[in-house]
Amino acid sequence: MGTPPKPAEAARKGIFDELENWLTSGYGKKEDLRALDKAIRDQYYGSLVTLRHKWEKIYLQVIEAGQTAIARGCKTTIQTMDHLAESVNRADYGYAPIFDRVEKIQGETLQKMLDYDRGLDNGLLQLSQDVANAESALKASTWPVLNGFVDTINEDLRSIEDDWSKRKQLMRS
Repeated sequence: MGTPPKPAEAARKGIFDELENWLTSGYGKKEDLRALDKAIRDQYYGSLVTLRHKWEKIYLQVIEAGQTAIARGCKTTIQTMDHLAESVNRADYGYAPIFDRVEKIQGETLQKMLDYDRGLDNGLLQLSQDVANAESALKASTWPVLNGFVDTINEDLRSIEDDWSKRKQLMRS
């Protein structure tokens, strides 16, 4: 293991970072913001895929129990989760399209986008909690309660999708 940098080395590194950032017109900071935003989106994508796999298990158990009406809602949930997960996975993250270099995405917009992406975590936490509650309802075989959670989860997903679509508008502002 290396030794921690001395205060003089840290200050010198900070000065070089600032100089590099100034010479590249803020490119270094923008790249850091892009990388951080991509990491957050990768985490969200992983969470959605995990929730989708849990929900698929619920769906299969509902089918085995012969609850076809609930199974239809579960299938819709799976399709919506797939669509949302792929939207998150393939979302723009701060680069202008190749043929559209006139509208470069500025650092302020990147910071707004990063803050916005961090705020989407609340929706995913609520979705995760609702899936856990649905699992509990399934174990107890309380079909009306489970049906209510199917509706709630579909509403959660619609809300997250709406928030995610607003992200594109933020990038273009």
